[in-house]
Amino acid sequence: MEMKKTALHYHKTTTHNFYDITMCPLIKICGITRAEDVVICAEYGADILGFVVDYPKPVPWNLNVEQAKELIAGVPAGVKTCVVTGGSAEKIIRLAREIKPDFMQLHYKETPQDVAEIVEELSDTDVKVIKFLPVDGENLTELAVAYEQTGCYALLYDPRNPDTAHEGGKADVSAYLKLKEAVKCPVILAGGITPCNVAELISQAKPPIIDLMTGVEKTHGVKDEEKVKMLFSKQLWQQ
Repeated sequence: MEMKKTALHYHKTTTHNFYDITMCPLIKICGITRAEDVVICAEYGADILGFVVDYPKPVPWNLNVEQAKELIAGVPAGVKTCVVTGGSAEKIIRLAREIKPDFMQLHYKETPQDVAEIVEELSDTDVKVIKFLPVDGENLTELAVAYEQTGCYALLYDPRNPDTAHEGGKADVSAYLKLKEAVKCPVILAGGITPCNVAELISQAKPPIIDLMTGVEKTHGVKDEEKVKMLFSKQLWQQ
């Protein structure tokens, strides 16, 4: 495949006024299951690639450890990797040490106590921890503060929960802004982001990182190159 010049790199490295350079988010594409999708997403400009590994619920993106290690080995230098999983602290720590991604995204029912233990146990590694916020819970802002105090690198706001991950979702910008105001750590925006709405969502929410999965897929686990290309097109970011 011919190497692409990406709009993300364009708007990060120029002073053109079509987008405020201080507001350009990192782009994470999650649910990678195929080597060819590693290549497509990395070459068009994704900053972080996400791999769902040993998830405690049946989801179409799930990989075993060996599959994840093989795919991650093919990620080019300069692109970060993220393992998305859930379960006990012991399990998560074991996966982090075995796979050695840049990020571990805890996307299940981990408590602040669990997250604190994981952060502490991984403090001798370069692995950073991201914690999904269960948006259907009460006192979400208070919970976000509690998770931030564990020392995790970032929080992920996604309107889906572990039981509805395959159904997509819709980002709630007003709720996201309240969370971003409540904590100092990065808050990742996810849920229903597509090439068609990404520019508007970024303009409204100004997130440091956005996370896409189904919004750039043909079917679950298979990325759509045309949608990925559109996501990083200069014309889109000029809107």
